[in-house]
Amino acid sequence: MRHVPPRCAWAWAAWLAIVPACPQAWAAVSATGVSMSQKNAALEFLQAVASGDPEAVAIAIHPDELRALRLRVLTLLHEEAKRGDSTVRNRLFGPARPLDEIEHLTDTGFYASLADRLYLPGREYDGGEGIASIADRDGKVEVLIRGRQPRDRGKVQVVNVVTLKPFGKDWKAALPTEIEAQIDDLIAGRHGTSAAARTPAALRGGGRSTAPAQPGIIELLATSEKLLSEGKCDVYYGKQMSPEFRRVTGKKALAALVAACQNSLGTREMLLATLHIVQGLEPRYEYEGQRATYDLTGQGLPFDHFVLEQVDKHWYVAE
Repeated sequence: MRHVPPRCAWAWAAWLAIVPACPQAWAAVSATGVSMSQKNAALEFLQAVASGDPEAVAIAIHPDELRALRLRVLTLLHEEAKRGDSTVRNRLFGPARPLDEIEHLTDTGFYASLADRLYLPGREYDGGEGIASIADRDGKVEVLIRGRQPRDRGKVQVVNVVTLKPFGKDWKAALPTEIEAQIDDLIAGRHGTSAAARTPAALRGGGRSTAPAQPGIIELLATSEKLLSEGKCDVYYGKQMSPEFRRVTGKKALAALVAACQNSLGTREMLLATLHIVQGLEPRYEYEGQRATYDLTGQGLPFDHFVLEQVDKHWYVAE
């Protein structure tokens, strides 16, 4: 979806006002009415965006567009991997996400993984009116839709522009150019865009302030990293994890965790990646400084937080 900024929305309104008085303006841009299948495809995409579910958004996008995006980005990742670099991969997927895992993502899963760093404004609609359909390049059309909000959301009807692409006898949304621009910003390392400040990761990470890690935390993280690098998983789980964690986990479950750490290089590398990442971050302290939480959103890990706790003036990994 292309979000219409105020100046563009004004331009659309002016154009629509001119058309009845000047029919040649309509013909000049090859505008036609919106078919039912076009309206349905546009509304499907708008509703997917409003849901906040990246999988739903991906399903509403034309599969050829998703495939082209995945292949383009994978080509960049392979090229930088040959140079022994991982800058673009880190920017797009987080430093903990290995390339071989990214390679095995489906087209839909690939977009969903990127979506945590992307932002599209969404608004719920229970219907809408097709205003105009304008031919674009490569068989695509720009569809202007006036979305109707549910009754409890007021009477204002919001105008949206959705780019569609033929999909058999129907239509699917093309990859929004706003999303393409945001991905290019990430690849190039450009910061400070208004969209970047409103991504799901940024919104979840906002709120409470952080503070530098205390000396005891720095020592805990360094020692833990050394133990795991040496393959001493039993010592890591036996001494670095908090007494409460060991109590509620139980002997058999703890033994299984140690075995998984010792026998699986992937598990050990994930733990090491976590420790390496948090050493470059600041935690958020809670419970009068007895608990420290690191926000790992968007780092490519299967969890969003890493929690430490202080027991008898000694810091441990809590979870």
